[in-house]
Amino acid sequence: MSRIRPLILAAAALALATLAGCAAPASEEPTATERNAAGVPVVPAEAGHVHGMAVNPADGQLYLGTHGGTLVVDGDTITRIGDTTIDLMGFTVAGADHFYASGHPGPSDDLPNPVGLIESTDAGETWQPLSLTGESDFHTLGAAGNQVYGFNGQLIGTDDGRNWTPGAAEVAPASLAVDPKAGTRVVATTEHGPALSTDRAETFTHLDGAPMLLFVAWPTPDKLWGVSPEGAVHLSADSGKTWIEKGDVEAPSAFTAGQDGSVVVATQTQILTSTDGATTFNLVAEITGGGH
Repeated sequence: MSRIRPLILAAAALALATLAGCAAPASEEPTATERNAAGVPVVPAEAGHVHGMAVNPADGQLYLGTHGGTLVVDGDTITRIGDTTIDLMGFTVAGADHFYASGHPGPSDDLPNPVGLIESTDAGETWQPLSLTGESDFHTLGAAGNQVYGFNGQLIGTDDGRNWTPGAAEVAPASLAVDPKAGTRVVATTEHGPALSTDRAETFTHLDGAPMLLFVAWPTPDKLWGVSPEGAVHLSADSGKTWIEKGDVEAPSAFTAGQDGSVVVATQTQILTSTDGATTFNLVAEITGGGH
């Protein structure tokens, strides 16, 4: 436990840094896909590191929220999506082609800093500000449909993207995952372990017996995935009551899972994906932009 709690606290501290900002995104845009000697695509250095990931239910492809905007991993190619270079600190999928994000505008983006909550309904091609522009930089976001939860120093929630309701004041989540069948249910990872709310984040109950988790993802009602600070991937089929440990990777920096059963872990240097229930993982991309 001595290593786990500091890692959870470090992630929570990152989420609390809503007013401190972060490194400015690069002004250069990634061009043709770079590959390593083995032919594996490399996330462009200009994109910085990966803050968040989403498997888009519309096409099953992996989308990345980075310092330099939205990228998509399509086979052995990594492509920029849209013209913006928003530094996407928070990044989450809510449905087919439907993403929410937060962060800071890029050099050519005509947006306040921070951007508040922004939404894309065309798989990251364009982004529209919804609320808290110039006020909030959500490093932690979770969503399902129109229900969104975010942490900007305070856990808050909205069902229309504009009007926010305070959540439990004592919860400072490193990660949030929303039940895709019932937006009133949300799991938060905390320094004391994962906790479940059934009342739109107003109150939480810690999941007794659950493993310590850093990131969680809830792509389908019967599959709640989590990864520990040390890289052990766990699966719950009953909303977090019981867990099964699956595969094991390195310490994660981002995590997601898809409706198609895929599980994706980003470390500081690699993006790894599994299509067999997190039993084994394959390298799909290298990361060269560094850590947080």
